[in-house]
Amino acid sequence: MDREYLSALLDWYVAIGVDIAVDDAPHDRFAESAAPPPAADPPPRREPAAAPGPARRGGAPMFPDEAARDAREAAESAGDLETLRARLAAFDGCAQLKAAAAHFLYAAGAPGAPLMVLDFAPGEEDERSGEAFVGAEARLLDKMLKAIGQKRESAYLAYATPWRPPGARELNAGEVTALQPFLRRHVELAAPKILLILGDYAARAALGATDVAKLRGQWFDYDAGASRPRALLASSLDNLLKTPALKRRAWRDLRALAAALG
Repeated sequence: MDREYLSALLDWYVAIGVDIAVDDAPHDRFAESAAPPPAADPPPRREPAAAPGPARRGGAPMFPDEAARDAREAAESAGDLETLRARLAAFDGCAQLKAAAAHFLYAAGAPGAPLMVLDFAPGEEDERSGEAFVGAEARLLDKMLKAIGQKRESAYLAYATPWRPPGARELNAGEVTALQPFLRRHVELAAPKILLILGDYAARAALGATDVAKLRGQWFDYDAGASRPRALLASSLDNLLKTPALKRRAWRDLRALAAALG
């Protein structure tokens, strides 16, 4: 197998969530199970229990309530986008996402622009390159913006999660709860006039709701504290690439977006 084939194979393994390998040499498990068990070590001497200390950090597991509390404290006290970005990058409340992702990818485009686009997560090409919004999905988004007289330099592009989930799975309830304070503060500090949400995964992460189907193609106000931009839920870029029939609906959403931007 040549280098190009092996590289493509590894990319495919990453995309489907493979995270463990097996040995090259075969093992006779029947013989292993028939062997007598090793002698047990004597139990270790127990030390007196230490007094309770502060919440664990440095990669130690966090309980969901603890993660949500830390997220709120870190996000609400961030005074600007760069501080918020640094605090999210250091946040330990989504340890599984952080451990599985190769990169922390936050945003691209122009902070403070009237239009903020919220995608769900970095795509495969973004994850490989280590740059936000450079893959096939982003190239499609550039074409969509161009069709209504906009461009990347006139919009702010962000992810609901800066860590690509294994196999591009949806965020679980604990991850949504932990990331939502950062996401709401992100929108509040960016203060867009219009928030375009791409896909149900991104909508559920942004709203903390499971039933978002009724919002597709509809305008609603997104509560981000001091900022309440008008929001529109459109099809995900991944679905548009896979299902060309959705482009008719996407064009309708783009025209509504252009009218709202004036």
